Amino acid sequence: MRLSYIFQETFRSISRNRGTFMLAATVQAICLVLLSIFIVLTWNVFRLSETASRRIELYAFVTDQAEPELLVGRIGALDGVAQARYVSKDEALVELRSDLGPDSGLVDALGDNPLPPSVRITVRPGFASAAELDGIERKTMLMPGVTEVWSGKEMIERLSRITRAVLFLDIGILVIVFCAVLFIAFQTVESSIASRRHEIEIMELVGATNATVSLPFIIEGTSQGLLGGIAAFVLVLVLHRITAAVIPASALPTGIVVLADLVLGAFSGAAGSLIALNRIHRAPQADVAGNDE
Repeated sequence: MRLSYIFQETFRSISRNRGTFMLAATVQAICLVLLSIFIVLTWNVFRLSETASRRIELYAFVTDQAEPELLVGRIGALDGVAQARYVSKDEALVELRSDLGPDSGLVDALGDNPLPPSVRITVRPGFASAAELDGIERKTMLMPGVTEVWSGKEMIERLSRITRAVLFLDIGILVIVFCAVLFIAFQTVESSIASRRHEIEIMELVGATNATVSLPFIIEGTSQGLLGGIAAFVLVLVLHRITAAVIPASALPTGIVVLADLVLGAFSGAAGSLIALNRIHRAPQADVAGNDE
């Protein structure tokens, strides 16, 4: 079996059904673009969640009579706390002025400094979940001099729910896209096989092996999937460049998107071809069985 003959037959089959081949590859590309968009969305949501987890900080507001050194030492000894830092009323006011920037003059309208002293608590990696933050918050509230603790655990929990929802949505989209691309490849290859049925029968009569007959169609389906995957990646790259002008912080996981588009496209194309070939091979057997009866 010569490879040159296999590729020649593949090219001949694609040329004969050029319009159908290109239309199918285009539909596959659209399906893979949808999947790639959700992959990019998921990647950025996970990045946002990871960044928020690294920057999480608890604020323990304390009374003026609290002993800063003793309180910082006790809070710093809690499990999961990386660092505890006391911030006086004056330091808090300076930070507020800095955060307000050009509007810092509004602080002067407040008169006396209304900000309470606080202890800023930085947590260790692995303790940024809502449950861990709640535990640190409850332990901190039990300490003398602490009047209120803000941890932002509600925001972390909400972000965690969004991340899980996007991940499950990705899995659903992956299954749908895979089935769609598989069906498109199956239909295209089945159409090619049907148009060359008489040629295939003649080849089998003269002793052509199953591999010689099947490989051109498998390569056709795989090529169709690869072409759709390449087109999908190019479209996603263009869309990301356009989006990056509006959302500069968005990231494109190039390796993951390329892998998803090309591997999924090629694999589903080859699988669809095999299903079509298996169905064609079974059909004559069913006819023979019916005639015997």
